Amino acid sequence: MLSPLSPLTYFRRNLWRVLPVSGAIVISVFLIAAIVTLLNSVDSTIVRNYGSLRHYSVLTPQLDQDVAPKIYDKARSFPHIERVVVGLPYFAPVKTVFGEMPVPIYGLEPADAQRFVEITGNKLVEGRMPRVNEPEIALSRIWANNFRVNVGDKWTPDNERLPTLAETQTVVGIFEGGDYIAVTDKAYLQLTLPQVVQRPSYLFFPTSSDKLPILAQKMHELTKEPQKHGLTREEVRYTRTFTFVGLVEALRRSLGFLYTFLKIADILVIGAVALLSGFLANIYFEQRLGEFGLLSALGFRRERLAKRLVVETGSMVISAWILGIGLTALLFAALGTFYMTPRGLILASIGTDALLYTLPIPLIVGAASLATVLTRLYKLDPIEIMERR
Repeated sequence: MLSPLSPLTYFRRNLWRVLPVSGAIVISVFLIAAIVTLLNSVDSTIVRNYGSLRHYSVLTPQLDQDVAPKIYDKARSFPHIERVVVGLPYFAPVKTVFGEMPVPIYGLEPADAQRFVEITGNKLVEGRMPRVNEPEIALSRIWANNFRVNVGDKWTPDNERLPTLAETQTVVGIFEGGDYIAVTDKAYLQLTLPQVVQRPSYLFFPTSSDKLPILAQKMHELTKEPQKHGLTREEVRYTRTFTFVGLVEALRRSLGFLYTFLKIADILVIGAVALLSGFLANIYFEQRLGEFGLLSALGFRRERLAKRLVVETGSMVISAWILGIGLTALLFAALGTFYMTPRGLILASIGTDALLYTLPIPLIVGAASLATVLTRLYKLDPIEIMERR
């Protein structure tokens, strides 16, 4: 049996007074958590679409140049290299939450393609691998969803900015379980791609995963600090190395304005909705000053009333905050399951940063309401309240 003076008793009997404040907190928490989660989705999209580079490093030419033998020999001399795979890439755009981004489709020899699938942690769960000299492609499930294709479908890449393939290919295999990849037959690309864009890339596979950071660092130095390896900047001018860390950092820098814009929007939303919620809470407690004055006139010490007020406020804002986080998690899980994943889009899960960004809401609401009402409570004249009653 709840005490008549219990905060829960008041909430139960005055639900329609409590709902506006609690609802404002829930909506505020949802808005802020949603913005932070969408911001994290940008980063997750970059990391996951280029995640296969966590298993190898790439040496590739630029423009119409080939990788110079001197540069290749220097890279080949680095330690901890299991094998070097020669791949012929073209690029296809995947749709993301911030626009399109190009991903590589590698034309590989059958044995190299099988090793590429293994080293990236993938398994062929549907269909088969592309056959030699056939217009066929096998790719990760998420990319297949993004391109809206299944096994047996025809697919034509569409990329106006980077070297791509103009002919239609048949989807013959689906990968799952590892980082996102797509492979096709190297011999087919050699006969199909225009000669001007047929520039082989060299994929350096490490002897073990723990050796990759060392190899990636040396590959990065090869083009960024060539003097360390006896080369000049002019010699490496038309050569690039791609490592996971380097590529992710470069893309994050290129999207720096987007990150800044979303952070500014997040700060503005936090400030606006927190103050609005604080005002609502203040109005809510202002309406109850008569109740506190009456209790004070009946002999309740103001310290006890202040303690009751703190308990009520804390219970309300914490419950509303938890409900807001739970609502956000539920809606984003549904969005990811029923919309994003079937379309090959990447949606980040709610992380600790989303929780931290929403904390100002209950804190500001609680502080604003307590500061005003406690001040009024200690200045309250219970006799005046009784006379008005």
